[in-house]
Amino acid sequence: MVQNMAGGGGNIGINYVYEIAKPDGLTVGVFSGGYLPQILGSSGVRFDLNTMPIIAGVGETSVVYIKADTGVKAAADILKPLKPIVIGGFTRESNKDLALRMALDLLGVPYRYVTGYGGEADLRLALQRGEINYASEGLTGYTMGGAQLAREGIVVPLYQDGLAGPQGDIVRDPRTDLPTFREFFRTVKKAEPSGPLGEAFKISGAVRSMGRYVVAPPKTPGTVVEILRKGFRDTFEDPEFKAESERVLRFQLVSFVGDDAEKVNAAVFRSATVPVRDALKKMTQQ
Repeated sequence: MVQNMAGGGGNIGINYVYEIAKPDGLTVGVFSGGYLPQILGSSGVRFDLNTMPIIAGVGETSVVYIKADTGVKAAADILKPLKPIVIGGFTRESNKDLALRMALDLLGVPYRYVTGYGGEADLRLALQRGEINYASEGLTGYTMGGAQLAREGIVVPLYQDGLAGPQGDIVRDPRTDLPTFREFFRTVKKAEPSGPLGEAFKISGAVRSMGRYVVAPPKTPGTVVEILRKGFRDTFEDPEFKAESERVLRFQLVSFVGDDAEKVNAAVFRSATVPVRDALKKMTQQ
């Protein structure tokens, strides 16, 4: 049985699984947020994802693109666009908005920031209307929408946010040939992104790795957790499931189950040092 718990950006549902659901394996939560609200100490957060056994997660990078009329055709062009850059986003605390702003701040590129759009389709329309010229989409949305704008020469894809590797480093999502932001930065600045924002960018990629994740209530017995993990692992490896997911999404899922999911979870919070948290909080207030 599926029970939707809307509100609080998903925090209400996570709070329920954390505080109320019985740790008997009969209730799990499927969420797409929670990491940044916990890291930022957002109001309404009463859960701790570090104490909730992670069953599995599905990762998906995002593709960052810029409108072609800015004159940006290659990486180095980002430092001297023909028009001022205008970022479009969802909310000040969303991973999308923070990742876009962090990237340009690290590159030292000035921009104007417009947030409050309702979804990726709204962002594409805003870009075509000339309200914004710099945005990102999850790979699914880009494949079905933004890629067409690129084929028509309206936008130029620049880089991907990437996914978390086994040691918490950000690596390419293999389903796109675009460089990660770290590779893009290296090409532009001949250096590595550093400082609190450079470290914070790792959080963005790790959060993308858990774009959709499944958790059990705290204190769920290990034997029960392993049964749940096996169920998801078997599903992800099932040929029929793979074929259907590829038909719907147009690419294969990238999944993290059990220990692999725990490593991604650990990578998120390992990067969330006090200076990183402070830098992110400051961005949400600007």
